[in-house]
Amino acid sequence: MMDTELTVPYVLELNKVSRQYGTSPAVHALVDVDLQVAPGEWLAITGPSGAGKSTLLHILGCLDHPTSGTYLFEGVDTAGLSDQERAGLRSRRIGFVFQAFHLLPHRTVLENVMLAEVYRRQSQRGRRERALAALERVGLSHRVDFLPTKLSGGEKQRVAIARALVGSPNLLLCDEPTGNLDSKATADLLDLFARLNEQGLTLVIVTHDENVANRAGRRVHIIDGRLTILSERVKSDKERPGVPVGVVSRSGITLRDLFNEIIAGMFARPGRMILTILGIVIGLTALVATVGLSRTANNRIISQFDELVATEITVTARPSAGGVDPKTIPWDAPERLMRLNGVAAAGTVSDVNVGDLLVSSSPIRDPQGQTAFNLAVKAASPGLFRAIRAELASGRFPDDGHSTRAERVAVLGPTAAERLGIVDLTHLPAIAIGDHLYLVVGILSGVGRQPDLLGSVIIPEGTARRDFGLAGPNTVVVETQLGAATLIAQQTPLALRPDKPAILRVELPPEPRRVRDAVQNDLNVMFLLLGGLSLIVGAIGIGNITLVSVMERTGEIGLRRAIGANRGHIAAQFLLESASMGVIGGVLGASLGLMIVVAVSAYQVWTPVLDPAAPFLAPIVGGTIGLLSGAYPALRAARLEPVEAFRN
Repeated sequence: MMDTELTVPYVLELNKVSRQYGTSPAVHALVDVDLQVAPGEWLAITGPSGAGKSTLLHILGCLDHPTSGTYLFEGVDTAGLSDQERAGLRSRRIGFVFQAFHLLPHRTVLENVMLAEVYRRQSQRGRRERALAALERVGLSHRVDFLPTKLSGGEKQRVAIARALVGSPNLLLCDEPTGNLDSKATADLLDLFARLNEQGLTLVIVTHDENVANRAGRRVHIIDGRLTILSERVKSDKERPGVPVGVVSRSGITLRDLFNEIIAGMFARPGRMILTILGIVIGLTALVATVGLSRTANNRIISQFDELVATEITVTARPSAGGVDPKTIPWDAPERLMRLNGVAAAGTVSDVNVGDLLVSSSPIRDPQGQTAFNLAVKAASPGLFRAIRAELASGRFPDDGHSTRAERVAVLGPTAAERLGIVDLTHLPAIAIGDHLYLVVGILSGVGRQPDLLGSVIIPEGTARRDFGLAGPNTVVVETQLGAATLIAQQTPLALRPDKPAILRVELPPEPRRVRDAVQNDLNVMFLLLGGLSLIVGAIGIGNITLVSVMERTGEIGLRRAIGANRGHIAAQFLLESASMGVIGGVLGASLGLMIVVAVSAYQVWTPVLDPAAPFLAPIVGGTIGLLSGAYPALRAARLEPVEAFRN
């Protein structure tokens, strides 16, 4: 950018620099300040509180911008520098020592000093050695592994000086460096400054202490923003060394340093990190668990539907112009269908026309109560009970012998048995259909298909042919193996009526499938809403905690800006800290969610349905939520000006 062979006489040169805050009314912190600082000088800036000393120091350190005037640093006009270039200038050419020390309490003395080189985009090789050398220079080599909380005020200030010196800056700016020290520590610190100045370091110190001001080679005084030169030590032009015109490089940070700073920032406050991660863990655990449980429950429901619906076929006669031919379906239809590969069970069921005959369980008619009922009478082949998945409360099912011999036996549905007053078969109860007496051999407790049988009297097919003239089966109920229903439905007409397959109507009931889909969709929506709500609550928690963290770390943000971090570095660190905690929370949340699904499934004796993508998607979702939740706090931290951060 500039020719490094050129030299200028001053490290700092201010021409008519002013700094104004606000407009109504305007506060003039600096007014037309002219100041030159030659290389190797020790300048003391004095003045009462509120006079503008710190404002001037912040402008000299490129922590603030002048409202008007020109500020040249080693011949470079700072007004034309970008935020990255100003940060680069601070990281390589300027060292800061603050009254409040601004040491990170969670890092050792050595780590605090090494922090000065983080934003120079350079290898870590030799960094530890340079930091140790700087600590040796200030006499703290025996405290390298101590935390700042274990140091005295003077020792803390020496650590801050070592941090400022580790990068070999051309200029050291000190803001009230002895303000928090006792007299002995102050004297030791002034002796250190004197040695540094003798070694050629340019010093600019803001102070209230006359002893400090008197040790300086030159002194200026500032009141109400106006600078007055009280003393100066000027050498001849030939003796004054020139300073090369600076080449300004942008600040930067390596990925390794960024990763280290993120880890250090997260673990600096383990309690807050755990709370932040816990928000994501709760949200993603709820999401993964609810999605897993919804899929498991859906699978359970679907399996029930599949067992009853996806395996069911019904065959009836197709109506013609003359009505329905009762002899359309052959009597041996179940036997024919059982020969097909994929048929698990088959049976026929028919409505028996008993006319006006009533069904009763007592031969005595009670005028005070009803003893005869108009109940539906069904004729069934022996295979029907397996095809409809009938279950018995007591007794047995009729077999082929009952039908072949046309025996007068009956099975009652539970509703029919209750109306007839038959509760068990201990006393061999019988019912009468008209004048015919039928022995009750079984009582149903439930059926998987054909629910109308629950209120009916079921007699053998052969008996219905003899007693009531049943001409032929009305309906064939077929249970197939899973996945075979469509193929069996195509083969059934040819198996039953190869001469006229078109006169048969084969149905795969569509209604239960729609019910299943509706139930599945409702469950999915409900569980996803619950999981999503938990995730939103977790995200809000992360955002709040991150925002509080930014507010508590304003001093750290100001320090990082002073040692070379630009807005992008601050935003990246806070964003990636939040994202990293989101990823950790995602891993833990996915693990806990899967464990909950497995545990609940084991307790309910269900087959757990686990999404194989969940362990991989959960960290991504957690990281994304961490990024989104930390976006506003990170941007707020990045927009925080160094001066404002130090003021807070």
